[in-house]
This record gives sequence, structure tokens and C-alpha cells, in this order.
Amino acid sequence: MTRTYLTKSRYIDGLRCEKKLWLGCHQRLSYEKALPFSVLDTGHRIGCGARALFPGGVEVTEKPFEHRAAVSRTAELMAENTAAIFEGAFEFQNIRIRVDILERLENGWGLREVKSSASASEEKGHVDDVAVQLYVLKGVGIDITSVELIHVNAEYCLDDNGIVWSEMLCRRNLTAEAMDRLAQVGNIVLQMFEVVERDEAPTVYATKSLCNNPYRCDYFDHCMGEKPDDWTGFLYRIHPNRLAALRAQGIESIPDIPEDFNLPEKQALALNCLASGELWVSDDLADVLSPLGPPAYYMDFETMAPGIPVYPGTRPYEKVPFQFSVHAIDVDGVLTHNAYLAEGVLHPGRAFAEALIAAIDHKNLPVVVYNKSFELGVLNTLCEMFTDLAEDLGGIMNNVVDLLPVVRDHICHPGFVTRRSLDAGTYSIKNVLPVLVPSMSYADLNGVTEGAEASRVFTGIVHGVYAGHAADDYRQQLLDYCAQDTLAMVEIQKALRALSHDRTMSA
Repeated sequence: MTRTYLTKSRYIDGLRCEKKLWLGCHQRLSYEKALPFSVLDTGHRIGCGARALFPGGVEVTEKPFEHRAAVSRTAELMAENTAAIFEGAFEFQNIRIRVDILERLENGWGLREVKSSASASEEKGHVDDVAVQLYVLKGVGIDITSVELIHVNAEYCLDDNGIVWSEMLCRRNLTAEAMDRLAQVGNIVLQMFEVVERDEAPTVYATKSLCNNPYRCDYFDHCMGEKPDDWTGFLYRIHPNRLAALRAQGIESIPDIPEDFNLPEKQALALNCLASGELWVSDDLADVLSPLGPPAYYMDFETMAPGIPVYPGTRPYEKVPFQFSVHAIDVDGVLTHNAYLAEGVLHPGRAFAEALIAAIDHKNLPVVVYNKSFELGVLNTLCEMFTDLAEDLGGIMNNVVDLLPVVRDHICHPGFVTRRSLDAGTYSIKNVLPVLVPSMSYADLNGVTEGAEASRVFTGIVHGVYAGHAADDYRQQLLDYCAQDTLAMVEIQKALRALSHDRTMSA
């Protein structure tokens, strides 16, 4: 029987979660090509861009399943006078790695790992990443005299001449950190092989905090599927220590939490709602709804923040607004809709701002949003960019009112505390909408259904990856998605007014 091998990715997985390590070896997920301008695809593009820093470098093009051929090709390139090797393949003690860049130096070789992050991060495993590679390279006798992490320079500003990779990327020396970590790798590897050679996956108690750190695990749905439908971990912002204390008592379901267990107010409300099956509405819901109108505007933005800047004058990961939706209800209760979606060729900031000012033409009406910090942040940036529009934009900012805290602080519904809240959050609009407005759901949308996907799709349109009918289809999906956000606020507010009326009548 062929022994299971480790890779760099599996090593990092094993440091975070033994169960993920085991599943990655024995229940591998089907391969899915990264979508254009997704996080993975952006990382690949930045990795390819980094090669511009090493003229004369040669890529080892053999695929991961052609490992032996890749190792052989790497050895050939090292024996020649190759300045740098991209994706060099090595194996030591059944650990297989592909090195982003192996740079030939006068006194040995340099290990260069490329990341799309804007800094070197211990939390994201960057030191462990280079340490396990260093372990393999030294194990096969490669003289590594320098270790660097190449990452994005967040201060780089794109000009009209296109990306200058030597300026957009930083080289951080991690030689000392990698050498210090090296002594631990051997023992860790032995422990990991013990894990992967078990007949069954190790028991690891999955939680939202563990399984989303530093990003959502590929096996998140697998592990969360094992939880009961009324799992204690669904409670709003429950602290890991409190969750552990409940588990120590053998309590997994919210209705089983004893009355004397100390819970914060919102979690205690959720417990009471689930136990009774009834929703809770605050006494002052009608009062807090009053400043929101109608008449009122309902506003939502979509932004892109590409790791590789698109427009001259922008920096990596700089937020660029490209779309808005504005619903409006007038004094007669008539609902209208206005939308803007950039073409993508030019920076959309000014056109976005001017279209928004035109759409919100009554300066004395509330502008309802959901989680105002996002929209206010975008508007503030636009004010700084276009000072001649700052007065009009500032007027919109002064009228912004937030629907999120109204929902969060003045209503609790058993339907908020479900498995669906794992994806969107207890009080997110995507979780709240189908509960308060059963006739509406984001699941009914076709294609684009969340902000990260909207950003990815628009970035793809800007780069010409999506053109013709494909671009037209995606643009309609973007329009539908953004319009859903503002219409959702209209309908949620309407449902809240009905609940406040019912409470007043029953008081």
C-alpha cells in the first residue's frame, strides 16, 4: 500500500486542524478550477507577476500528478545555469513541495515564497509555510542561504504605464524566522503522519471561530452538517469559552441550556424564543422605526477591491464603488427604483457619485441602509476624491439611518437562529429577510448572490474575461442582486412596522 504523502498545504492544514489534515488525505474534495479573480486566482496571478523579479527564470510545467517528472525536471534546471526556477518540485521523507521561486545565489540558493497578502503574517501561517519547505530542501541537500516572503506592497499606486511588479511587490527576509522554526518541523511531521495513517478521522470539535480562521475551511459544511439543527454555536456571537463550558456539560442544543447558565442578553433572548417558539419584539420598536420614514430612500453599494489594481491612481485592495441601487417611497407610498452599474473601462468613482446625487434628489429624507459603516466609508472616500461633490455627498451622509441595529436590538425571532446563520450571520439581511418576509429570499436569485461574488464578477468584466453575452448576463445578475438588497430593506421595514403595530394593539 502506498504511504500517504504530505504537501505544504497539508502541513499547514494539520497545524490548524488534525481533522482537516485527515480529510484532505482520505476524503479529498473534487478539484474545481479557481474562478477568474477569485482569491485563489488572484494569488496565482500575483505569483506569476512575481516572476518578473527574476529574469531568466524557468518554470517547471509538469502538473502536480506528474510529481516524479517534475522532480527530475527541477534537478536538470538546477544542474544547468538557470537563474531561477519557478514551481520547482522536491520530495523528502514523503513530503512533497513545489517551491514558488528558487533563486540561484552566489553562495547557494534562495527560497522565495509568494503571497497575495499585504504583509508577512504569522496568523496566516507564512512562517510555517517557508519552514516546511526549508525542511525539505535541506533534507535533499539544497544549500538554502536565504528565505524571503514576497508579498503585495499596499502603498504601491498604479500609473498609466501598467503594473510594475518590482514596485508592487515587497521582499521580506524571513531567514531567521524560518531557521528558528525549522527545529520543530521534524517532530510535527511525525505526528501528522500518525494522524493520516489512522483508520478514522480524529475527533475535533468544530466551531465557527475555529473553522473560519484565518479563512473558511473547505470542509466547513461537512463538519457543521454533524451539528444539531438547534446547536448552541448558532447563538449570536457566542464566545468560544462559553461554548466550551456548555459542551463540558454535555449541552449541544440551545433549548437544553439551563436557566442558571449565564448568557448575554441577546443570547438569552434567543434561548427564550427557541424554547417558546415565539418571537420577541421590544416595547419601543415603533419609536426607533419612526426616523426611518417613509417617505425614504433605501440605498446599497457594491465595491471591488482587487489585489492587483485596475485603475491608474489606485492601490492594491483599494475599495472602488462600481454599483448602487436606490429604492424610494414617496409621500403617497409609491415605490420607485434607480440603479447605477459602471461600464468598467474608467474608474467609476465620479460617475458613481454624480449618479447617486441625482438619484437622491430630496435632501430632507432619510436614507436607509443596512450596516451604515460600509456606505458611510465609501461616501467619505468619494468626498475626499471629489471635493466639488463633497457638499452633496455630505448631505446624503447626514441623512443615513441604519436598519441593522433596529433589527438586532428590537426583535428576536426563532428563525434567525438556524443553520442558515452560519453563512450570513444572525442579523445579516440575507438571514433576516426570508424570516420576516417569507415571500423573498436570496436563494431565488440567479448567479450573483453575495458581495464577494459581485466584486469578482465585475473585476472579470473590467479585465475582459467576461465579454459579449456572458458579460451581459453577469451585468443583469449584478443589477438583480443589488436591487434585491434595497428592496429587502423596504420589505423588512414594512414587516417591522406591522409587528410594532400588532404589539401596540395587544398592549
